[in-house]
Amino acid sequence: MSTFKQLNETYIAELDTTAVIYQHLPTGAEILSLRNTDENKCFGIAFRTPPSDSTGIAHILEHTVLCGSEKYPVKDPFVQLLKGSLQTFLNAFTYPDKTCYPVASTNLKDFHNLVNVYLDAVFKPRITRDFFMQEGWHYHLEELDHPLEYKGVVYNEMKGVYSSPESVLMEASQQSLFPDTTYGLDSGGKPEIIPQLTYEAFKEFHSTLYHPSNARIIFYGDDPEEQRLQLLADYLDAYQKIDSPSTINLQPAFAQPKRITRAYAVSENEPDPTPMFTLNWALPSPTSAETLFTFTLLDHILLGTPASPLRKALIESGLGEDLTGGGLETHLKQMVFSVGLKGVQNENLEKAESLILQTLKQLVTDGIDPQDIEAAINSYEFDLRENNSGGFPRGLALWLKSLNGWIYGADPLELIAFEKPLQQIKTAAQKPAFFEKIIRMHFLNNHHRSTVILQPDPNLSAEIETAEEQKLARLKEEMSSAELLEIQQQTKALLTLQETPDSDTAIATLPLLNRADLETTIKSPIRQQHTHGQLTILEHPLFTNGILYLDLGINLNVLTPDEIPYASLLGNLYLEMGTKKEDYSQLSQRIATHTGGIYGTPYTVPHEDKNESVLRFFIRGKCMLSKTDELLAIYSDILLHPRFDNADRFKQIVLEHKADLESSIIPRGHSAVMSRLKAHDHPAHTVTEQIGGIDALFFARKLLQEIETDWPVVQERLHTIHQKIISTNDLLINLTADTSALKTITPKVEQFTAQLPNTKETPQQPITGHFSASEALLVPSRINFVGAAANLYSHGYQLHGSSLVITRYLQTAWLWEKIRVQGGAYGGMCAFDQRSGTFSFASYRDPNLESSIEVYQQTGQFLQELKLDEAELTRALIGAIGQLDSHLLPDAKALTSTKRHLIGYSDDQRQQFRDQVLATNQHHFHQFGELLTQAFKNPRLAVLCDRESAQKAGLKTLTEVL
Repeated sequence: MSTFKQLNETYIAELDTTAVIYQHLPTGAEILSLRNTDENKCFGIAFRTPPSDSTGIAHILEHTVLCGSEKYPVKDPFVQLLKGSLQTFLNAFTYPDKTCYPVASTNLKDFHNLVNVYLDAVFKPRITRDFFMQEGWHYHLEELDHPLEYKGVVYNEMKGVYSSPESVLMEASQQSLFPDTTYGLDSGGKPEIIPQLTYEAFKEFHSTLYHPSNARIIFYGDDPEEQRLQLLADYLDAYQKIDSPSTINLQPAFAQPKRITRAYAVSENEPDPTPMFTLNWALPSPTSAETLFTFTLLDHILLGTPASPLRKALIESGLGEDLTGGGLETHLKQMVFSVGLKGVQNENLEKAESLILQTLKQLVTDGIDPQDIEAAINSYEFDLRENNSGGFPRGLALWLKSLNGWIYGADPLELIAFEKPLQQIKTAAQKPAFFEKIIRMHFLNNHHRSTVILQPDPNLSAEIETAEEQKLARLKEEMSSAELLEIQQQTKALLTLQETPDSDTAIATLPLLNRADLETTIKSPIRQQHTHGQLTILEHPLFTNGILYLDLGINLNVLTPDEIPYASLLGNLYLEMGTKKEDYSQLSQRIATHTGGIYGTPYTVPHEDKNESVLRFFIRGKCMLSKTDELLAIYSDILLHPRFDNADRFKQIVLEHKADLESSIIPRGHSAVMSRLKAHDHPAHTVTEQIGGIDALFFARKLLQEIETDWPVVQERLHTIHQKIISTNDLLINLTADTSALKTITPKVEQFTAQLPNTKETPQQPITGHFSASEALLVPSRINFVGAAANLYSHGYQLHGSSLVITRYLQTAWLWEKIRVQGGAYGGMCAFDQRSGTFSFASYRDPNLESSIEVYQQTGQFLQELKLDEAELTRALIGAIGQLDSHLLPDAKALTSTKRHLIGYSDDQRQQFRDQVLATNQHHFHQFGELLTQAFKNPRLAVLCDRESAQKAGLKTLTEVL
């Protein structure tokens, strides 16, 4: 293309990728084109968007540009793509200083469709006043005699964010270090400041910053490169270069450290609320790979494992319950290191702060344990070489890494071509006191630091709500009749817009795959199964780039109902208590030095035989093939020689576990209510609630008391559980590596299992729990998470693949419109559990409660009256197939296959389900609607909310959670 200039071409051997950097000559736009054989094709465009206030302008714009564009004039092209695309990733997110729009797909035609829609969205959006009001904020007044309200999706989202103490602490910590720059503001928006944003300022922000001259663009994967440039040329060539006002200034260094105290909301009934704090440092820019790698390794040395010296000192001090702060933060122009404690008594705050500084001084004086350095380097190198981004596309993970420097003017390859800087840092790390000098210079001698303390305030939430109500009442009182009438008319006009569907002509502008583009046959990795004594070994021969993935699936069906809740702690018990051969610090060092990590995760689901439950706990490990013997030796030690005799250490583990559960409740309130609702319907889901839901939190609190008052009984129970579950009887082992490697690894695994006992325990029958049919889970939140559920099998439903199509359609049509667009919640969702029969609804950061329940109950009628044309039905089918065919990396492919084996889900059943998905028609929607209408006449309810909201809604059971 004549308008693009190639600046550089490099082969990155460690990524097996050819990288080409282009510049768009008319605008200066920068493009990173990564060519390789990855079928999961990725595109991303990012703009530098530093805000000048805390109105949430960048965040609101991120939402609003996805509300239709010049070429695609529909209200929600983003949702239409979710509904009818094979996308493997589709989202947008706002950072403190940049806004990113990424997409990914394994289907080339679909990928190009996604890129076109996103390019049109960011450069030519329909950012009308109505969409600004809907996504940002507006005065809401349906009747003149009603109270004046604030409404808006981002406004309500940020009320939810500020209901989470951890989010408040994180935001305050960042802002405390950068009071004079954009990082001293909240790019997401403070609820009390968001209403200061004007539509005119909003429009100006887009016109100056959403310009090719301010863009950083990536393509990644196996798509043709010439088509990449053509897609860009169609948009970029219409622009000329401008100077976007997006400079990000550095914060001048502090002459002295700063100390800040703020409040966070707790329940009025919280018996002993405690403060939390962070100690924070401003660090150099992450634009140099050497600098970034150095601080990343130091972060791992200090905090990366249970044995890391700073983490260990804080946890073992007994001064708090769990760490706060995230350690190293790299996505700002100046990196940040943040660490502290939660659950600290006021009299211990200064002691905890001093302990951090004393530990760092001691590390400089005494030196860092060389094994800690070796372990950190091995872990970091393993992560780089494995390039395992989980469910997030690899190409987008590389893009975000690159942006950490690229957005500030660095070479886009500086932070992703890792081989050279890795070897440099490995060499540098051998120098005497290398990391100790970094600690001295950037921590101990660095006055650019802050201490942020959050103090609990049981009145804060009510005071904020009262202040908002009084402010709105005062504003209404000051408004003229004409002004109020205008607000009422705007409110009704917005509601009419929201309720009016897009025209067929508008929807037809969106690119759409054909049914012929869909794969009709399931895909399954090769799975080889054989037994060795009483255990089962599954082999998945897949290319893993020289890595072995080894999973042990331990059977929990032998545990009694009183023992089952301990399963939430099994990973900690085996990996963080130490063994009879080494303490937990030595064990952690050994794991980090010789493996890519070991962790535990439960798997508790109904079996295909719906009366049975699959209750497993997976111990998952990975290593380079050459380290197989070391990995098996670690497995042998933790399973055959565990230590359960350290009451203090076990208490520390349970305190951390409790704190993690507490901190996740408000940010993941929808998960909490859905777990609670599903627990009614099947023993396996009751177990899930006991080891990962609200009940798990209650158990952790009770267990802490028992440790204090009756440790010998607790210790004996741990020994009993261990003796029951560690047995080759019904043990499952999953091995994933290439074919040739498996031939040598499998015999070694069989030798390892020969050491294990072969005890036979009587299987226990898990019991379905008893929960209230109308429950409020009480938390100090300014926003709600509203759940409802019913069991469809109890109403005669027979499983059919159309259920997946319909469920996805409801999320992207009915619930999106009613819960999010019209209701102002951040999100609405539904799910059907195919094995238990539970159909559940939930909302996320929802300003409403009773009206959301009414929406759930009206869902059946919506489906019964629904008229789908062929294009809309095709979209629904495509979205469902996209969910079935989600892109998986080798370890995830093998684990998914293993789980299907455990639950008895055969390939024939999968193919039948897929055939039913593809055969779904409008009649299936209508039938499902009749079923939902009947099932949700009197649904079960679970709502995460405050006491006042629960009482107003008449929820029968009030359960104190936080």
